[in-house]
Amino acid sequence: MNASITHIRKANNFDIIRIIFAWLVIVSHSYVLLGNKGCDPLCEWTNHYINLSYFGVKGFITISGFLIFKSLERSPNVLDYLWKRILRIYPGLILVLILSVGMAYLIYQPHQPFFKFPVEATNYILNNLTLYHNQWRIHGVFDNNSNTAINGSLWTMGFEFFFYLVLLVLFPFRKFRQLIWPILIFTIGVLLYGNLFQIDYLKHVNFKLRVDLIAELGFFFMIGAFWSSLEWNKIPFRTILAILASISIILVIYLKLNPIWLGFSWPYLVLYIGQGSSKFAEWIHSTIEDPSYGIYLYAFPVQQLIIYCLQPSVAILLWTSTIISFVLGILSWKYIEKKMLRFKNLFEFRSR
Repeated sequence: MNASITHIRKANNFDIIRIIFAWLVIVSHSYVLLGNKGCDPLCEWTNHYINLSYFGVKGFITISGFLIFKSLERSPNVLDYLWKRILRIYPGLILVLILSVGMAYLIYQPHQPFFKFPVEATNYILNNLTLYHNQWRIHGVFDNNSNTAINGSLWTMGFEFFFYLVLLVLFPFRKFRQLIWPILIFTIGVLLYGNLFQIDYLKHVNFKLRVDLIAELGFFFMIGAFWSSLEWNKIPFRTILAILASISIILVIYLKLNPIWLGFSWPYLVLYIGQGSSKFAEWIHSTIEDPSYGIYLYAFPVQQLIIYCLQPSVAILLWTSTIISFVLGILSWKYIEKKMLRFKNLFEFRSR
């Protein structure tokens, strides 16, 4: 998951919490990829009600909604908006797919004629670049792992880009917040209704993406966009609201209510913390900056490779994959993603 960086970046807490969210996904996957039914410590504590990756992914998608709405407001034209979205997603994605195929070649175990590998490998890259036709495996690679996917984290990419496209509906009205607010509130209401009362039906709707997940993830994305449409510094009692949001999260988990109700508390708490700052945030901003997208992209194949080579314990898998994924994420940001953002203003001409 990623966020827009199309202007001068400020030293706030968003970089830190995105890194934390990427790590929460690593923690959860350290259990599920070893065949432990995905039950990380939070999952165990809540008796399989919710896990850490839920908060990581929903936190990512909330920040995305918040920042992408701001990017939409700043964009002078549709082409500029779409170009910046493509430039933010694809350079890192292309590299991780190519490196994954290189890794797959090195560990390929031919249970079938080798000539099929180049075909599957090529299809792996091309299918996953579409974002909407994910190919999870290459036969002969990770066949003996509990999970045979090379990079199961790619499932969120299609949803992310889909929400970018949906937000384009607001483009003609982006300067008129009195029109934006009712549209966002109505959309949030429809998504909430779908999550509460139509989720079984939505699971069976035929579409490129799972419609039940569109409703679930879209709820958090649109709430992030709604908060972005407000003037944050003019919201009264922000700290009190953050305290109430924290209490609400605890109550929802304790009472084991439908997790979708967390959409009214978790996004606000994420954005409240994210818009703050600290000396640590300034250090992150000035040194490693924004490696969270790369960490998220590389962690899954790194964990699969460690499992293939070592058959590790959860603790060894967690900490070795954390270190390696963080290094790869930092390198991806500094030498691929950040450098490609130099071309972000290519279509920043003003519409007449």
